[in-house]
Amino acid sequence: MVTRRLAQICSAILYNCNLISDIPAKYINSEFCVPGLNCRYCPASVAGCPLNFMQQLFAGGLSNLPVRVLCWLLLLALAFGRLICGWLCPFGLLQDLLDKIPAPKIPKNEWTHRLSYLKYIFLAVCIVAIPFGFYLGGQRVVAFCQYVCPNMPFSNFLMTLATGSGIRPYMIFNYRFAILIVVIVAAIVMFRPFCRFICPLGAFYGLFNKIALLSVKVDDAKCVHCNACLRACKMDIKKVGDHECISCGECKNACKFGAIHFGWEKTKK
Repeated sequence: MVTRRLAQICSAILYNCNLISDIPAKYINSEFCVPGLNCRYCPASVAGCPLNFMQQLFAGGLSNLPVRVLCWLLLLALAFGRLICGWLCPFGLLQDLLDKIPAPKIPKNEWTHRLSYLKYIFLAVCIVAIPFGFYLGGQRVVAFCQYVCPNMPFSNFLMTLATGSGIRPYMIFNYRFAILIVVIVAAIVMFRPFCRFICPLGAFYGLFNKIALLSVKVDDAKCVHCNACLRACKMDIKKVGDHECISCGECKNACKFGAIHFGWEKTKK
């Protein structure tokens, strides 16, 4: 879908437009985050990552609740759900492009569906439990960013190439860079492995998928339950619009009965 790809590319550029336009720091709101996964520690980034914000929230012991950002995240979740993963996430775009590389593919199956629940464990442990637990012990730890997220070494690597500053050993001989390599290789043989099995942000947005306003919807009056939509989908969904759906639109293209539409589209009677 050309529209979705353009949205992904535009999002990646907008999230990181400090690379091409030096926005003064005073215009960058430290209490603002972009919708998708995007490393806040990258010099090109214009705003924070939702995951980093959530970790900082618990790492600070919930002592200073930034109501504006909480409302912003809730608004995003209620409006889009995991449509953000499919349309507005730069790391999702990277995996979509890697999936285009000709290679033997591992299709979704019962095991991948079971593994898709891992990201909820990452959400509970790395985003909530560890930062809050270390806070109680007098330390500040953002566990997912520090120990898991492959987007940080990826962003650093891109910035190194863009600025021509040269690749330094610590960028490569780093276990998080190894995680990035594993994710890249996995994304060549399997559709969006990071989104499906690891990403806590996808898990968070997935909790709101069924009530999100602009995600894909099914017209039950037109649906004949042929399951063409499920066969077309590469995510581990059991039903269109469930917590694993990223609203990519492949199910809509596969439906011959016009039973699937996006929330902003008017249904035809």
